[in-house]
Amino acid sequence: MKVPMNWLREYVDIPLSDNEYQDRMIMTGTALEGYIYPGQDLQNVVVGRVLSCRKHENSDHLHVCMVDAGQGEPLQVVCGAPNVKEGLLVPVALIGAKLPGGHTIKKGKLRGVESYGMLCSATELDIPQELYPSVGDEGLLVFNEEYELGTDIRDIFGLNDAVADFEILANRPDCLSMWGIARESAAVLNQTFRMPDTSFTEHDPHIDGLARVTVLEPELCPRYTSRIVHNVRIGPSPQWLRYYLHAAGMRSINNIVDITNYVMLETGHPMHAFDLEQVRGRHIIVRKAKACETLTTLDGKKHTMTGDELMICDEQGPTGFAGIMGGLESEITEKTHTILFECASFDRTSIRLTARKHGIRTESSSRFERGVAPATTLTALERACHLVQELNAGDIGTGCIDVYPVPVHNKEICASIQGISQLAGVPMQGEEMVTLLQRLQFDAHYEGDTLWATPPKYRQDVETQADLCEEVLRLGGYDRIPSTLLRGETTPGRESNARRLQRKLGQILNGLGLDEITTYSFTSQKQLAMLGFEQDDPRLQPLTIRNPLGDDTSVMRTTLAADMLRVLSTNMNRGNAQAQLYEFGTLFDASSRTEEGLIHELPALSVGGYGEGLDFYWLRDVVRTLLSHLGIEADIEAGGEPYHHPGRSARLTVNGQLLAVLGEVHPKAAQRFALPERAYVGEIYLNAVTANAVRLEAVEDLPRTPAVTRDVALVLPEKQELMPVYQEIRKAGGALIEDLKLFDVYRSAHLGEGLKSAAFSLVLRARDRTLSEDEINAAMDKVITACKTRFGAQLRS
Repeated sequence: MKVPMNWLREYVDIPLSDNEYQDRMIMTGTALEGYIYPGQDLQNVVVGRVLSCRKHENSDHLHVCMVDAGQGEPLQVVCGAPNVKEGLLVPVALIGAKLPGGHTIKKGKLRGVESYGMLCSATELDIPQELYPSVGDEGLLVFNEEYELGTDIRDIFGLNDAVADFEILANRPDCLSMWGIARESAAVLNQTFRMPDTSFTEHDPHIDGLARVTVLEPELCPRYTSRIVHNVRIGPSPQWLRYYLHAAGMRSINNIVDITNYVMLETGHPMHAFDLEQVRGRHIIVRKAKACETLTTLDGKKHTMTGDELMICDEQGPTGFAGIMGGLESEITEKTHTILFECASFDRTSIRLTARKHGIRTESSSRFERGVAPATTLTALERACHLVQELNAGDIGTGCIDVYPVPVHNKEICASIQGISQLAGVPMQGEEMVTLLQRLQFDAHYEGDTLWATPPKYRQDVETQADLCEEVLRLGGYDRIPSTLLRGETTPGRESNARRLQRKLGQILNGLGLDEITTYSFTSQKQLAMLGFEQDDPRLQPLTIRNPLGDDTSVMRTTLAADMLRVLSTNMNRGNAQAQLYEFGTLFDASSRTEEGLIHELPALSVGGYGEGLDFYWLRDVVRTLLSHLGIEADIEAGGEPYHHPGRSARLTVNGQLLAVLGEVHPKAAQRFALPERAYVGEIYLNAVTANAVRLEAVEDLPRTPAVTRDVALVLPEKQELMPVYQEIRKAGGALIEDLKLFDVYRSAHLGEGLKSAAFSLVLRARDRTLSEDEINAAMDKVITACKTRFGAQLRS
């Protein structure tokens, strides 16, 4: 909030320098971020009168002027402004003057005539129209009032002031006003707050019968006050009012609108002025909007209602958003002769939601969103009427409408003096606490260890003993808190088990030649549907995002497969010959909740690839390699997800628990994701992997005996799955089998119809001795016999 210091000094004396005042306010909890000095780039520019003006003899547009700038002797100044003439009172930049933009005025010669200064336009002085009406850059700025010659123009425009920039926190809405900052300053500096005059004279007729107010939503509008102003005289505001609005960041419009804005900045209560002739039925109705109602606001934008907005309406429809912005139909114009002032209190949540929904952010809405005290509404309305009378902008009608069904009164807080001292960490007496609270305009007294305090009506943030503690401590001085050395214990940080697992798997995958990718955790319902899940699959019922960036990021993902397929498609279609990728991510299961009522978040790993040399077995071996590094021997069975090829997919399980699912992408899914060639995708569920990982308990010495390798090729029925064969070989060979691999599957007419050959490589070793040929042959015979017995296998010749 921008606070012109000259304006602030109208309410409280500040006997400190700017820097000292800033330090005191900061140390008592009011953040004064710094100062703006509007006139620091404007120096040595004064008021002067054009004594004479003649045409330049060597130019068709320049004039030679003699100017009295209060410097004793008149100055000769060459001027090119079209509106210069004898008798004008204008700003004169003297030799050495500094202008905005870093310009310095020097003695010069124009077309052979010497010039000892410069007559200035509003644009050259950076004086906007709302601060002082002028012709802009098309001519000189001409003063309409009489000023003493030689007067620094910064004094006229108020530019010799400092503007303080306060950062007001959400718990102190009362400080979003000049009165609020002045009260704080008075308390901090132990000065007296000067309440400005709010008196005025009423004129007939009475408001009864001229206007009505009906509040249909008293919970959303606890108080609504209004007064009528007759014989309105629309015109420009005086210079002091234009400056204060300009310095506070607002634009001067006309005297009536400026009064409402001035009162909002001064008191913290937003106001609105209706052209009463444009209020149909002269009846203000505060109600919720009806669905599909429309309103064109003062900024010319049309809004369609949803039915949740709090509106200011007349008998035929909405005339404004309550507490945010008025409607275009009832705005104040030069033809307005009767106005209805509104000063009300609205529910902060309702205002915030409506402002956000319709994308409107105003000075008014920002104050209502933080909270405006209903109890002080009438005071702000009376202040506005006083200003109308002071500026002679109209006649205040008799009577006031005040709809205040449930008056709000601040409750008296009972607290322990000793408890406050212990909470503050500073010993304080009851008398000191009462004195400090009274400086903050609390009604306070104490007896024994008990302190009673009632906050002022504009303070809605003080409710408990802790709040009282904060008030007395910040005003008494935080520097009274004794300094102590930091005590405590620290523990070195470490990675979580999940993070260590992820890092280990990532290193293995990188070693296998895969690259990591990262995609967003949110996706689209359409992309999930492209995977071909059944309609009752819970993965098609994802967690929906309330305010998504777009339809493509509207839900949280329930599988990593869709994003992996999208990335593979992008690489394929951009000409990358091969890709081997992996991604760690989180799956969001909306079908169940934790004990705390939160969505289950499941860590997962996706692996995908395409290109020459890659097939189903490549993907299977990548997953098996990961599992083997964790000591997991998983069972492999046929089957996959709907987006997998039915004959080239597999599920890896341990004791019936699913660890991973993998396979070639189904042709239909490949078409939906625009994959022009074969691709392979797998998904690994890390919670299941962690639960079945085998810890490394001990390290064995390297074997001292030689290993023996034997290959065996078995002819099996075509439908026979090879994992059971693999497991049977391991079981039959027992402890002598150190390693076993399937290295070939062969099909040929020579084998016979419906048959295939599977070739396994066995590594045999005994830890305590070198195997003899008889032991090796016996082990191989046992393996072959077991496969013949269980699977009807024949040894391929």
